[in-house]
Amino acid sequence: MTATLTPAEARRIAVAAQILHDPGQIAVEAASVFERLGCIQIDSMSAVRRSHELVLLSRGVTAEQAARVGTASGDALCFEGMAHALSLVAIDLWPAFGFRRRSVLAHGWRGPSVDVEAVRVVRDRLDQTGRVRLRDFGGATGTGWERDSPYRWALEWLAATGGAVCVERDRWERVYSLPEVAIAAPVREIHLDDEEGVRELCRRAVGSLGVATTAHVADYYRLRPAVAEAGLASLGLARAEVDRWRGTVWLAPEADPAVKIDDDRVTPLSPFDSLIWTRQRMLRLFGRDYRLEAYKPAAKRTFGYFAMPVLVGSELAGRIALRRRAGILAVENIEIDERAPRSVVERAVAAVAGWTACDTVTYEVPGDD
Repeated sequence: MTATLTPAEARRIAVAAQILHDPGQIAVEAASVFERLGCIQIDSMSAVRRSHELVLLSRGVTAEQAARVGTASGDALCFEGMAHALSLVAIDLWPAFGFRRRSVLAHGWRGPSVDVEAVRVVRDRLDQTGRVRLRDFGGATGTGWERDSPYRWALEWLAATGGAVCVERDRWERVYSLPEVAIAAPVREIHLDDEEGVRELCRRAVGSLGVATTAHVADYYRLRPAVAEAGLASLGLARAEVDRWRGTVWLAPEADPAVKIDDDRVTPLSPFDSLIWTRQRMLRLFGRDYRLEAYKPAAKRTFGYFAMPVLVGSELAGRIALRRRAGILAVENIEIDERAPRSVVERAVAAVAGWTACDTVTYEVPGDD
């Protein structure tokens, strides 16, 4: 007989799976976050802090350690790759993505055409130095989204096929390394065939989500739903139903509907946080349909440029739009459930002020006197 969960139980399982529930959580290591989440989405926006840093900070990683992740001064915890979106992927998942690298080698990719001579030049330089940047080949022409260079796509091709890997950035610029330089041999030398790789990604995705439909699992590492379904079926996972959800869900082995949650804990979230990065899943879990408005013209935004959802216990209590300017944290808009305690906004803002080392907070909420 298939177990049935209430929506509240599903939320608790999901929040716990994302390590956002522990009332005693302090000074968590970034390595343990990557081990549990598997990947953290990256984005160029830094209105408050870079998104992957906010994800780490919200789970108790110190500001200093969060800032070092993905840099030369940090430990090699992750590599850049496509998961739900462009992400920092846990380094131990390198073998699991072998099937995707082999597929690009065998069938090509959907990106721009690759200059064979540029690939040869880049590969020779990599063999000589072990690590390179685009600027080593003259940089790119054009600006913004129009920036282009045959060497840019040569580097991306090598990263997509396993000839190079990006485990760090120099400020905003990617640094590409030989895998044998950047990835430890015990990880690099693991070989998983296509089925084993998919199975491992499905296993990790379910563990990170706690409770998930096949579509949620497929989205986590951008697998085709049919491929994810086959991988999941081979794992022997428990199934369940959630009241008012369509279809059945997969449960992580450690999923516990009675998991202890600190219902008083207030946690601001990056809009790209893996708890809520899929709108359809956010709507199912929390009944919220928040949309990112950063890419809209200011006149067309209904809430704000960088809106951070606010998690209280295992509920989304609302959102706050924030922006950091020269040591000042500006609160540009607030939308909090009227049932939430009055202190929720102050506590959420105080948390972000601490993460950004802002000594001053200003409120610029429309209509606020």
